[in-house]
Amino acid sequence: MRIFILVLTMVITVAVQGQTIPIDTVISKELNEVVVHADRVYMTRNKVSYTPNKSQKNSATNGLMLLQNLAIPQLQINTLTGNVTSNTNESVSFFIDGVPVTESDIADMNTRDVRRVEILNHPTDPRFRNVAYAVNFIMQRYEYGGYTKINSTEMFLHGLSSINTINSKMILKKFTFDARAYYQYSNINHFGTSSTEWFYLSNYQKDTPKGITRTQSLDNSKIISQNSGASFRVMYNNENIQFSSTINYLFKNNPINRSEGNLIYTPEIFENRTWNKENPLHNNAIKWNNDLFFKLPKNWSLAATFELTYDHNNNIQTNTEGVTSYRNLNAKENIWSTGTEIQITKKINEKNSISLNTSFFTYNSDITYLLSSESTFSKNEQNYICPLLVYNYTPSEHLQLEGRIGGVAFHSNADGLTEDSFHPIFNFNLEWLPIRGHRLGLGLWYNINTPIGSQTNPILLQNSALLWSQGNPKLKSFGGPSINVSYTWNPSQYINISPVAAWTFKKNYYTDCFFQTSDGKAIIMRPENCGNYQNGWAAINFSMYTLNQKLVFQLRPFIDYHKFTGIYNFNKILGGINMAATYYWNQFYVGASYTSPQGSYDQTNPMYRKKRSNYWIMAGWGNSKMSIQAVLLNPFRSHWFGDHYSLSTPIYSYEATSINADNHRRLQISLSYNICYGKKVKSGNDLQSVSTGQSS
Repeated sequence: MRIFILVLTMVITVAVQGQTIPIDTVISKELNEVVVHADRVYMTRNKVSYTPNKSQKNSATNGLMLLQNLAIPQLQINTLTGNVTSNTNESVSFFIDGVPVTESDIADMNTRDVRRVEILNHPTDPRFRNVAYAVNFIMQRYEYGGYTKINSTEMFLHGLSSINTINSKMILKKFTFDARAYYQYSNINHFGTSSTEWFYLSNYQKDTPKGITRTQSLDNSKIISQNSGASFRVMYNNENIQFSSTINYLFKNNPINRSEGNLIYTPEIFENRTWNKENPLHNNAIKWNNDLFFKLPKNWSLAATFELTYDHNNNIQTNTEGVTSYRNLNAKENIWSTGTEIQITKKINEKNSISLNTSFFTYNSDITYLLSSESTFSKNEQNYICPLLVYNYTPSEHLQLEGRIGGVAFHSNADGLTEDSFHPIFNFNLEWLPIRGHRLGLGLWYNINTPIGSQTNPILLQNSALLWSQGNPKLKSFGGPSINVSYTWNPSQYINISPVAAWTFKKNYYTDCFFQTSDGKAIIMRPENCGNYQNGWAAINFSMYTLNQKLVFQLRPFIDYHKFTGIYNFNKILGGINMAATYYWNQFYVGASYTSPQGSYDQTNPMYRKKRSNYWIMAGWGNSKMSIQAVLLNPFRSHWFGDHYSLSTPIYSYEATSINADNHRRLQISLSYNICYGKKVKSGNDLQSVSTGQSS
């Protein structure tokens, strides 16, 4: 028996070494370590998710800078102005964990808590309130505690500007409490406009066959701004209910807002003189905002917002040319406004859902004009209602179709002058993901532009000795179709390419036109329906990570075409390029950006605007608590000239150059410090691995 057991043992040993394993034998073997790397970019039919690395989060002083660090081709981001749009130039809504937030929340967030950033096109989740484009920050959650963030930005060389905020966030289970305070100060000595106007008037034709030139130079200006505010918010958030209530107070004060210069007429039909403008302003505002979301049984959901705002303005305005005054104003204004939106959504099945949105807006303004001998009173009332039906069809994970139909009904009453109008809204969108790494978006809509009260008010107002302005009660609404196409291609985790193109047509548009007075002594500026307008443009948004993700490069070349018919009959092709690069080295980083000179038209406004180039270099450092950043803008630019504007008509032409501090050299230093407390917990299921198998 012992001999049999010994022989059997030897057979088993030899079989194992030869990789032949008999039945009922269990062998264990140690495997090498498996390392799982999360994708930096993950794309679905209507969403692109970006996972920031440690350097990108630590170096960002706020949420906008984090978006810039991620080099997202679906967004256009200007961290200096705080402006964010989609790559098709549409507005973007912000969310944190699916909860609507403001730009202040993005500025105050602790970027170290950001796990992912989602860019959504026409999201189907009802928490996103049927917005067209959304940026959703997925955050590390706290079981309790939170953080206090102190942020300060100081700007020099162009004058003096300072922005300081402190924000505290406290989480207690499902409740979140936010308290915020801020103070902003600026003292700028260069702002305003230098302009030249040409008037071709029949009354002066004998003496001025080449027209009258009016040159207004800016010689001196000063503006001091002191803004402050505070807010407090309570928020409740669980799986089925979201609720937040925010009270916000804002004080704006411009005690000094002054500009002056010389005024020259050629030939001297009027004596040369000086001009002066003063416009001090004081504003107090309080706003109460409430937001609610319910996830109801049987795939129903309800979302609602309500906003109540009170504004009180003290506005003093004095315009003089020599000893003559124009449009002097001393007014006190009280404004009450409300905004209500209700959205009911039903998910019919996995492929179909439908939503009904209804928005209501009210605006009531009471203005008291304080004159030297008497006071006058003006009342303005505006009401909007906007019903919108949204249908979403998702036949697969690769395709999504969305249709929107609705309208805007408008009523206004300005001192007894009433106006009622209605215009429809139509929108169709397609999101298609044919294969992994490729996505196509298509948008088609039809909108109508309706004139507001000031554009239809026939009262004549004098702008200068030779120019008057007037509304047009016969002005007609205009509309037309628009279409945009966007394509996103991720050939790898480190290269993102997103070309976009758009086209717009406006039939019988209205804009400011110029006419002589009956006596031929002045020009009247009045809006008129005056022709058709077309605009087509295309751009390529490119971003790349290289040198082991240490160097991030962004590029956006674009071309723009405008065509006007009717009174303004011309077309123009414009273009430009934006580019930026950032290099990360441990806790340090350096970067540079350049924006070329760019020409543009504000849609149906035929005034040409030539923007100056802008360039800057930056350096910074960041760790888990603190971020420091220094930016030097336009370091070799000593002048104060900004954008250039021009307009040409047979009887009136205009050229102007803005004077401002934005295009001058500027040093900007930002400091952000976070004091964190409490316990963080895992958020969501970003990475789960489930192993299943059969036992032998």
